[in-house]
Amino acid sequence: MIVAIARELGAGGLAVGEAVAKELGIPLLDKEIVDLVAQRIGAPEAYVAQRDEQVESFTDRVLRGITAAYPESLSARGVPDWSEDNLVKLTETIIKERAASESLVVIGRGAPMLLKDRADVVRVFVTAPQDHRVARIVDRFRLSQEDALKELKRSDQHRAQYYKEHYAVVDWRDPRHYDIVVNTARFGTGGAAELIVAAARAVVAR
Repeated sequence: MIVAIARELGAGGLAVGEAVAKELGIPLLDKEIVDLVAQRIGAPEAYVAQRDEQVESFTDRVLRGITAAYPESLSARGVPDWSEDNLVKLTETIIKERAASESLVVIGRGAPMLLKDRADVVRVFVTAPQDHRVARIVDRFRLSQEDALKELKRSDQHRAQYYKEHYAVVDWRDPRHYDIVVNTARFGTGGAAELIVAAARAVVAR
């Protein structure tokens, strides 16, 4: 069983994913992906703790962490071996490896598209109205309303671009890409998790 979650910034996707993993008794694969990618390309894990996916792209975090730890790795030619395409491919490999060996919940990194052909995958989209998302961002990052809205729009743009470039998905919010879409403003993170768990168990029971 694989639960692959895509989420909007501020919709509570991480809290939902954590609740789903706990209820199903399976691992959660989220920020650990960054650690695993860093390990495979020789960067330390410790730098990840000081970074957050929501305020910086995944690729930027990995590259910034590597170059901070190993400044000698920079050259006039840059770091072509650590291009975004290569990092995305490595991320995909890690997700597929884990999904092939165990049940798990995967958050982000295009997982619903990457694993869409597996019969045991439940593809989830976690969403919420803009005002709800802004309020959550303000509370989580201690930002002003204005800065929270800017962060929300930046994140939406980045994720739309990520899906388009790497999975040829024109509209990543299109519900046809998912098996279940949950609105956390309507159900709360706990209620959303319950819906997803029920869907996952239904898939397994088929």
